[in-house]
Amino acid sequence: MKRFYVENILASTKILGDEFNHLKKVLRCEVGEKIICLSGDGNEYVCEITRISNDSAEVKILEVKRCNSDPKIDVTVFIGLPKGDKLEFLIQKLSELGASTIIPFESSFTIAKPKDKKLDRYKKIAIEACKQCGRSKPLEVKDCITFKNLLQSLNIYERCYFAYENAETGNFDDAKNFKKICVIIGAEGGFSEEEAKSLKLAGAKEVSLGKRILRCETAPLYAMSVINYITNN
Repeated sequence: MKRFYVENILASTKILGDEFNHLKKVLRCEVGEKIICLSGDGNEYVCEITRISNDSAEVKILEVKRCNSDPKIDVTVFIGLPKGDKLEFLIQKLSELGASTIIPFESSFTIAKPKDKKLDRYKKIAIEACKQCGRSKPLEVKDCITFKNLLQSLNIYERCYFAYENAETGNFDDAKNFKKICVIIGAEGGFSEEEAKSLKLAGAKEVSLGKRILRCETAPLYAMSVINYITNN
């Protein structure tokens, strides 16, 4: 069945805006057709389309069932703000891999500058990825923060990892012991020595991603895949 994201489906059984346009103009759904509505609450709502007008579609909820594709653990990925459209790529792929949140940050070696006007676009990409991969809640995309803000936010996680190209040891083996973790990946230039020291002092565990230096868009996917394997996420 086709999937649509409808915030607070229990309060309003209307599909509006971009989701309605996708339903009517792209997928050409019809009255009587069954669809799945997602509302970010861990459930899948099997619905029947009862009416289609010029600006909305009305649905009737037929069945509510728990979504089996949602992540079992809460993983936040901090990523040094990358250049170009790499962040859009990462939003798509980290959604598929089960990350809960992505937070870009500025550091010594970041070249790109934050673009606040793009946040709405990033959220739309997360919703599309959510529908595509079968999870019920979209990956949360947050505003770009400073490295100082990153350090100050680490105390809310049970375990923090940061990938460091100079690390010779360190892995994710203990990830199975925690339910709320974060992974910190540097930008194209990685971390400075001072930043690496600051992360260690803040309690983050240094990890190695292998003998080869990975691109900034490859490293978080590698790290997330390893965590998924270890935790059966």
